[in-house]
Amino acid sequence: MHEEVLKRKIANALIEDVTVNVTMPSIPILRAALGGLWVGGWVTLTTKAVSFSPNGVNRFMQSGELDVSIPLAQITDVTVLWGFFTKIVAVTTPESVLKVRCYGAARFAQEIRAARDRFA
Repeated sequence: MHEEVLKRKIANALIEDVTVNVTMPSIPILRAALGGLWVGGWVTLTTKAVSFSPNGVNRFMQSGELDVSIPLAQITDVTVLWGFFTKIVAVTTPESVLKVRCYGAARFAQEIRAARDRFA
């Protein structure tokens, strides 16, 4: 089956193993409190996966495993969490949880569930 993009949104993802390439004293405190750092970029839902890719500024300012891709077949749960200004979509697998912050989070969570049920 050909992979088709179903939705692409501007988002922030909570990335656990990110290194900031500039000196900022508050970064270790934020990372410890949040369990990672929020990285700006794009979240994409396709007929095969949910993926996050950082934008150019975040790719320049940070390093580490910034790109994330979760096959739809591995998704066990999709929930919407409270957040300031925008809600958070938590995509759960047996091994990890991808958290993305975006506008229209509730609808996007529904679209992920529908894609998983249809294409996984």
